[in-house]
Amino acid sequence: MIKIFLLTIFLLIGKGYSAPFYDDFRDNFLKDYLEPFVKDFGGVLGANDFNTARNLGFPGFDVGFDFAIQKEPSSDNRILKKSDVKSFGMPLVHASVGVPLTGMDATLRGFSYSGLNIIGGGLRYKIFKSGMFTKFMPDLSVMAFYDNITFDYFEGSHISFDLVGSWDLPIVKPFVGAGLDRTKLEVKDIDNFDGESETVSKTRYTFGVKFCPIPLIYLYGAYSRLHGESGYNFGLGVRF
Repeated sequence: MIKIFLLTIFLLIGKGYSAPFYDDFRDNFLKDYLEPFVKDFGGVLGANDFNTARNLGFPGFDVGFDFAIQKEPSSDNRILKKSDVKSFGMPLVHASVGVPLTGMDATLRGFSYSGLNIIGGGLRYKIFKSGMFTKFMPDLSVMAFYDNITFDYFEGSHISFDLVGSWDLPIVKPFVGAGLDRTKLEVKDIDNFDGESETVSKTRYTFGVKFCPIPLIYLYGAYSRLHGESGYNFGLGVRF
């Protein structure tokens, strides 16, 4: 199952769902095109925020790979439309640890490919954690992330906030969540447009299931509504 999952992910990346779809950004750029591009960019980045509400606790850790895909660019995202981009996405590698005595987890995450570099981190704070006598009640947590973004023709930041619920059932673990993405991008190295910037805040909603087929190993899939557009999430990792 894990081999099939990995093969699917790498095939998707190979078909153009990763960074190269930004390569035509300079050629297709006009000032009025920036805002919808920022909206879509922030949505697929923030969609990687979570796959559970259950905190790790010290000395727990979680290392994994996440991949969010938007089914198609927004109708007003002419930068990607003019590049004939059908679907696009954002992969991230993450590492999380439980922070002693705080009820929080800390996460470091990032991605670098084809001139696009993202490095960020965040915190998860538990609101409620189910136990032996509350097993069928959902865990609840809030999360916040900050990401720094650099590319050949733009740079900026992404801030996200999430409210997440999940059920810690054997093998199959459903999760739901809502998030807010605030994304700012500033244009650079494009004649007559250097310094142009846009800041966009939009919501997203995610419904998914995480599977734990063998101890410590998990994989997940989800459906997301990214500022009104359809999206999909995949990932796998090791959690202890």
